[in-house]
Amino acid sequence: MGTVVSFLVEPGHLSSEDVGRALDEAVAELHRIDDRFSTWKPESELSRLRAREIDRSSKLMDEVYELCAHAVDISRGYFDPWKMPGGFDPTGLVKGWAADRALAILAGRGITSGLINAGGDVCVLAGESHDVGIRHPSTPDALCAVVTVSSSVATSGVYERGDHLINPYGGDVAAVSATVVGGPLALCDALATALAVGGKEVLYLLEQVTEFEGFFIDARGDMFATSGMVLSAPSAAVERAVTSTR
Repeated sequence: MGTVVSFLVEPGHLSSEDVGRALDEAVAELHRIDDRFSTWKPESELSRLRAREIDRSSKLMDEVYELCAHAVDISRGYFDPWKMPGGFDPTGLVKGWAADRALAILAGRGITSGLINAGGDVCVLAGESHDVGIRHPSTPDALCAVVTVSSSVATSGVYERGDHLINPYGGDVAAVSATVVGGPLALCDALATALAVGGKEVLYLLEQVTEFEGFFIDARGDMFATSGMVLSAPSAAVERAVTSTR
């Protein structure tokens, strides 16, 4: 996945040993997924499928295929990993999906309070909410907004990693930064990519999906948001809290 993943957990009634084992298991799951879905490791299942060295996929790969197909459907093709250079590339969804799986491991081991930050994309354990700062695309040390997250938030754009987004329809990328709030993180991740690419057209699609809200900032610095998107002004306290950046 090529990103840094951090954990914030409260042990509650669990011992430090129990928490350590839960974290070790969650981290092992992230490494296992990276080994299978990396586009940089030639021995990964994804790389071998793209190179046509194998022609049968695993159950995990099939699960990602299905999630990607669903994301293509709800984004009307603005997120489409089958139209990437070199073949199928689910990078825009797998990072969030991996974090979702790691979070489920923590919950299954009795951790009831915490979150995972996967390269700026955040998923939160059920029953909690956290304020997440969204990095300003043109001012690295500033935030453009703060969102309250009780499930997941993902941000995509061209300001952090350069011109890596591709419009499947051949047009320009609409936004320098796009954020989607909702859940699960796998779909937030994919829809944030779609919103960055499609701009207002994808924003309209999000209006039709009750589970997600979003906003994007275009090259002129103008912000556009869904009607249900609640944004708060940044504060010094929040700037020291969780930050979403891509």
